[in-house]
Amino acid sequence: MRLLLVVPSYPWAARSFAGVFNQRSAIALRELGAEVEVLSPRPFSPPLLGRLNARWKAYSKIPRSQEEEGMAIHRPTYLQVPGVASTFWIERAAFLPCRRIAVERHKRAKFDALLSFDLLGAGCLTWQLGRSLGVLSAGWATGGDIRVDPSKPAGRTVARAVRNLDLVFYQSEELRRISARLLGVEAADLEPTRHVVLSRGIIEPPRSNWQETRSRVRAQLGFREGQTAVLSLGRISAEKGVFELLAAARSLADCPDLRFVLVGATPGFDQSDEARRWIEGDASLRSRVQLLPACPPEDVWQYLAAADVFAFSSHREGMPNSLLEAMAMGLPVVAFAIPAVEEIDGGTGALLQIPPFDAEAFANAIRSLARAPDERKRRGRMARDIVQSRFLGRRNMAVALERIAERARIERKDLARTAPVATERRAG
Repeated sequence: MRLLLVVPSYPWAARSFAGVFNQRSAIALRELGAEVEVLSPRPFSPPLLGRLNARWKAYSKIPRSQEEEGMAIHRPTYLQVPGVASTFWIERAAFLPCRRIAVERHKRAKFDALLSFDLLGAGCLTWQLGRSLGVLSAGWATGGDIRVDPSKPAGRTVARAVRNLDLVFYQSEELRRISARLLGVEAADLEPTRHVVLSRGIIEPPRSNWQETRSRVRAQLGFREGQTAVLSLGRISAEKGVFELLAAARSLADCPDLRFVLVGATPGFDQSDEARRWIEGDASLRSRVQLLPACPPEDVWQYLAAADVFAFSSHREGMPNSLLEAMAMGLPVVAFAIPAVEEIDGGTGALLQIPPFDAEAFANAIRSLARAPDERKRRGRMARDIVQSRFLGRRNMAVALERIAERARIERKDLARTAPVATERRAG
């Protein structure tokens, strides 16, 4: 199968972690035998804006095109005015440069389908490009892309994508329900062969001497023997629950052997400056909390190997990949009981779930795990089993390819059935 992936972000040298899960899904599809190209539009960054703003400076460093892992990555430039009618720039301004490249590549590659990872930043382009090329278009709802107000432009953009895409995947059942609300229908009314709940999944942890890695990384972080490491991975922002986690750390000042490591700071793109002020302004946090920069994807496993407890304080998620990676490494998890977390747990009790968004209860759960190493091991084993059974990316991408091929057959049959009618109408 020949696929053109349309994604809102894809890693580049200056930000190797931007869109990394899009990259991993693309690689999994290629390893399964699909011929894959990637289309990831980027906003034009005027030189002056790049000097004034870290985000736009990063945009200016995105390469126009590159070859990576046997795949061509195309990054057409489109005009975007910051803070003004954002959906217009995504849906309209990005279409023409993307269409030019898509048509050019389709003439050579003859794509069987287009697939977007994101329904807002890419789904709206994908269905339009699919119509232009005359090929099947599919999209994946990942989380924040579909949590939009249906009365606002973004909500209407996503609703158009859901209506017009030939096939829609959802990272979770919750996202499928949200999609139904955007369309003004019940989830049960959505056609099951066209609206499919399927996590993109994660890659398995690489093979390594993790005990050696654990000792080395803990030494680098300044941990003493007997200290318990609580790790958080992800964007440093309020919606990721970073301030509840810091409040929980403050409540655990009576546990001197507890150390917190927050990995994911990206100044200019998050609230890491505010989080740093919290830490530096509180003596009990300064001595026990480290706020570290976002790291390359391959380094995530090293931090996970060094940790004893994984803290997942996010307020909402489509399907939290960082959480799944921690579970794959056999870490016990403390998390707020948001829908995605409840779906992952599936009633097994593997994850220690806390009522949202109670920082004190979160602190108490961390305290209980810190004092119970055998319980940590038990929960970690259960967590690993869940990922192995339901959330491996290669396996789930194989299912996606089957669904796309099946939907393409359905579309061809429908076209064949209506072709005689269309011919008669043209003759009339």
